[in-house]
Amino acid sequence: MSSLGQARNQLQNAWSRLQDQWQGASDRWHDVVRQRFERDSWGEYERTLPAALKELDRLAEVIAQARREVQ
Repeated sequence: MSSLGQARNQLQNAWSRLQDQWQGASDRWHDVVRQRFERDSWGEYERTLPAALKELDRLAEVIAQARREVQ
């Protein structure tokens, strides 16, 4: 596996663990501070991390294609 693939997998695994931790915390945290955190911080992660993972997949495809064309 390429270092890009490894980095992508590490990011995916970390994101999955973070989502699990957030789910556990948010199930018990019911106040306005949680709502603000979810809106101002967590929401940004939910919007950007899946998109970043998708773009890493696309980048890996482009690199693989370039390698095939060079060989």
